[in-house]
Amino acid sequence: MNNKERFKYDFAISYAGEEEEIAKGIHDAIKEKYENYSVFFAPNELHNLVGQNGEEFFEELFSESKQVIVILSENYKKKDWTRYEWDIIRERNKENRCIPIKIDNVRILGFPSNQIYLPFKENFQAISKLSIEKLILFEKTQGVERKTEVIKLYNELKDSKGALDKAVQLVYDSRERTPLGKIEYPIGNFTKSYKVIKTEDLNFSQIKRKAISIDLKDFLSKDEIAFNIKYLTAEYFNSEQLDAIKIFIYSSESKNFQGFEKFNVAKSDFAPYGEWGKSEEGFAYNLPIEIFDWKIEFEESYFNQNLKMETAEEMALRLILELNKNSR
Repeated sequence: MNNKERFKYDFAISYAGEEEEIAKGIHDAIKEKYENYSVFFAPNELHNLVGQNGEEFFEELFSESKQVIVILSENYKKKDWTRYEWDIIRERNKENRCIPIKIDNVRILGFPSNQIYLPFKENFQAISKLSIEKLILFEKTQGVERKTEVIKLYNELKDSKGALDKAVQLVYDSRERTPLGKIEYPIGNFTKSYKVIKTEDLNFSQIKRKAISIDLKDFLSKDEIAFNIKYLTAEYFNSEQLDAIKIFIYSSESKNFQGFEKFNVAKSDFAPYGEWGKSEEGFAYNLPIEIFDWKIEFEESYFNQNLKMETAEEMALRLILELNKNSR
């Protein structure tokens, strides 16, 4: 059995019922702020739980999850079911046994007093970031490497049976697209302020697509960012007559910048109906430029510093301080 078949979930969350809102907050932070990670959160899995042998189900769950997030509390300690879950979790391999989150001063059998944990202080983003980092480190030990967003987009297109069939037919028909014409540059009291970092052609058959990564300054408004997105779109679309454009927007000056693997400002699609996947239809049916639109997704932590993610240095310092505190 290979690693992909061995693991069903990236994360499972173990918690007492009283802490369900905290568990939900962690689940949402992982799902909303990061890539498509799979997270087992019991209320979302009732269709799988009902009618099952509970003991067997959770034994399999914790063996098929790459990481287990455990919300430790006095409530967790007192419940029969969570004590049973904890017994299973303690048997997991040391390198990925669990990610302990403590919400009070509970002392629990099998959790040494000097073991490092993350205290809960409404810090959902910090917990999700730490969990993702531990997952990635574990995956690397298993020979698994996460692909960048652009590579995943390319593979989705390349591996899609429907896309391949359409592409073959387009070549067979020697079909050519009616020229789309040009789009207007945005109007406003803003100026172009981006720097293009990278461009990648994601062409498939006669369908022309491009992914572009840009760097912006910090403290721009959503209107300013939208202006830059539309200005860049016009530059590339008018010169290359693309069927779709995807833009990843970064700000290397912003405090939430984590490198050029994960956008920290916004991402945008310019395509028929604003949907990247509609570019094939746009080409096949010669859909006019009038139905092209933007779909922009903003990263809120760029605008609201209360949502900022911890830097690696801040996290390391806090963990050291926590270790010193627990060792006294």
